[in-house]
Amino acid sequence: MFKKSSESGQLNIFTSSKSLFSGNSLKMYEDKQAWHNQFRKQITMRIDENIFRPLYCKDNGTPNAPIRILVA
Repeated sequence: MFKKSSESGQLNIFTSSKSLFSGNSLKMYEDKQAWHNQFRKQITMRIDENIFRPLYCKDNGTPNAPIRILVA
């Protein structure tokens, strides 16, 4: 079953960046100009997931993993 990825980079309900990082690590993680945030914005978010739709059954199976993450 095909499921489109979320546009947001939101972490799950049990995890937040503040609980994972502190100090300089948190600043680097949240920096919009950092390479990982630029990669997400410029590369990962530009992947057209709809071209992968035919690879998944329409009515059977569990939803796919986020295509953007698998391809990037």
